[in-house]
Amino acid sequence: MKGTMLVRTLLALTVLTLIGATAMAEDAKSTITINGGRNTVIMKAPTHVVNHPIKAPAHPFYDNIGTSGYTEGDGYTVSDGSPIDTEYTPGSGIVSLKSGTTHKISVGLGFVEGTNGAIVVLDKDCKGIPCGKIDKTNLCKGKVSNLPTFGSTSTTVVSFNCKVTLKKGKTYWVYIESLANSWLAWNLSLSATGDVIEGTNDVWGTPSSGATVGALTIK
Repeated sequence: MKGTMLVRTLLALTVLTLIGATAMAEDAKSTITINGGRNTVIMKAPTHVVNHPIKAPAHPFYDNIGTSGYTEGDGYTVSDGSPIDTEYTPGSGIVSLKSGTTHKISVGLGFVEGTNGAIVVLDKDCKGIPCGKIDKTNLCKGKVSNLPTFGSTSTTVVSFNCKVTLKKGKTYWVYIESLANSWLAWNLSLSATGDVIEGTNDVWGTPSSGATVGALTIK
């Protein structure tokens, strides 16, 4: 009987030790990738959340952020080089709600590691994918910087000026590239779905329909 109690006690101590080690590991690095590296998630609630009031643009070309924000701590991996060691370039397809000239593109993009900046691209649609090769073809593109820490906010966006003519009802693509040796995450929309695509080492994969798109506003 005493031997059984001793074994149980030792097992309990072992379990507690493993739980403690796991908690310490999560504290040290709670941001991980899943789905073969294509998605980035926060394993626990952030200790400090900063949310800023946002105002939905009047009559936007496209907007899935609105006044509600986006999903915090869950997004598409944007990377190039270390630490992910694969170049992931996520893209979201949108249908323009009106015809006219755009002014600005905003995305809910978070910083994880490396250089705090990215390149955001607006491109035409060619048979269900962005036209041309990654880095080669675009309607407009721009650099964004000073990204919030991934998981620290569900409302903050980064923007760049983009003046290009869009047509109502026509499909376009927005995709994001990281700078060298960097890891970012494009936060997911709270509810908007559509076509998404993943570029891996500058080669587009097969698009998926009805998937959650990245947090994005075009006005």
